[in-house]
Amino acid sequence: MAQIILDAAVRLAFPPAPLFADHFPGAARVPGSCLVEAARRSLEATLPSWSVHELLSARFRHFVRPEEELLLQLRVSAAAPDVAEARCSLLHGSVRCADLRFRLVR
Repeated sequence: MAQIILDAAVRLAFPPAPLFADHFPGAARVPGSCLVEAARRSLEATLPSWSVHELLSARFRHFVRPEEELLLQLRVSAAAPDVAEARCSLLHGSVRCADLRFRLVR
């Protein structure tokens, strides 16, 4: 039986940057790789004794514009002492923008 070791939410925002303007000229968007990296960093900051080992899956559902505030929901469960799985959802209001799954190790 997996044990929940984290059930939390973190607020994220991406300030304007040239990268975003260039991602889709005329309609700035935050690249999916930036969303994944922000989730990875948030996980490792929240659980400092764990590190992200692998991105298991990523599903991007809606575009994210720079300066939109997102809520990153984190749910981490461990079935073994040194391995855990994180399920992360990025929300803008009630809109689910992305779902990510990571494998974490100690």
